[in-house]
Amino acid sequence: MYAIIDSTQMNKKGQEFVRVDFYLEKGEPLYDGYRVRMPARELTEKELSSLASKDGTIPKADYEAFVDKNIGWEMQDTPFNCHMFAKPATLEDLDDAVQARIKLLKVNCAENAKTSTEFRPSRVLCSLTVCSAKYSTGLKEILPGTELMET
Repeated sequence: MYAIIDSTQMNKKGQEFVRVDFYLEKGEPLYDGYRVRMPARELTEKELSSLASKDGTIPKADYEAFVDKNIGWEMQDTPFNCHMFAKPATLEDLDDAVQARIKLLKVNCAENAKTSTEFRPSRVLCSLTVCSAKYSTGLKEILPGTELMET
């Protein structure tokens, strides 16, 4: 299991949060349900407008035929869970919180796999994480796209 920082956001009270998306790896329970077929690249505005009908919708069959012929498909991992963490002072502090969440997610995924092909978070996974105040300064910035691997 691994996690990637998606974005940072601020709520109405001015509190900053970091959105982290969690991904399953091959061999983990429920992995196949979160690996999906996607176009090898995004369609351009011009390509999308050429596929649109008069009412602005794009028929699924036309879309798939266009991708088959011009772009091709690839399998991509998609997040099975995302979590908002209170923005910590350092990347190391965030990593500590992410590692703790990965442990909970692994247990939850194993339980879900017994009865379902879909991830259903348990109540213990739903609250916002409050980061510890043990770091006051950091060497690394918290940037979207940073990958946090399981230790």
